[in-house]
Amino acid sequence: MALFTNTVQTDLSIIQTLAADLTTKSSEFVTAGKLSASIGIWHAKDNASASVGAGTKYTIEKSYTANGNDSWISVTWVQASITAPTAMVTDGEEAAGQTVIECGAVVPVVGDIICFKNATIGLTEFREVIARVIAGGTESVTLKDALTNTQAQGTYYTQVEKFDIKLDLKGVVRLRVFVNNNLGSTNRAIIFRIALTTCDGIG
Repeated sequence: MALFTNTVQTDLSIIQTLAADLTTKSSEFVTAGKLSASIGIWHAKDNASASVGAGTKYTIEKSYTANGNDSWISVTWVQASITAPTAMVTDGEEAAGQTVIECGAVVPVVGDIICFKNATIGLTEFREVIARVIAGGTESVTLKDALTNTQAQGTYYTQVEKFDIKLDLKGVVRLRVFVNNNLGSTNRAIIFRIALTTCDGIG
């Protein structure tokens, strides 16, 4: 009987920023011994304005060779939206463990995902709104999950998008993700993370 185990791998791209009009590639992952993979992509806008023309595109690529750059080929892709985010201004510093965030008059709607960009980018967090108060002077949002890190008073944007991509790795030697933030006529800075989990076969 075949057994299967799921293995959490190192992020292909740790949480990082990418300026408008730039591209980048994730680290490469060698797929030896792996049957399948799930790639998780977290995408957030780092600008109050909408993009124009086209959003950031994440292309998953595979290679048929163990090294070199001549055999990369696209497998699938996802593309982020271009609409402007809601800009939420928090009333003060928010401690780790908080779920209720007091804010100004502009209040995200239920279902929005907020990017809490931290000055230390690795402490940035993405949190979903499950309730809100819009009465004047008492505005707030309630987060689905508590903050892990202390987040400073500041302006934080919604429109976070999450993508989960399943891949069959049989016949694939290496994989990577190409991030293109230069497709629109007006592009905006972004924050993103790319994670990987694989399924291994045993027996």
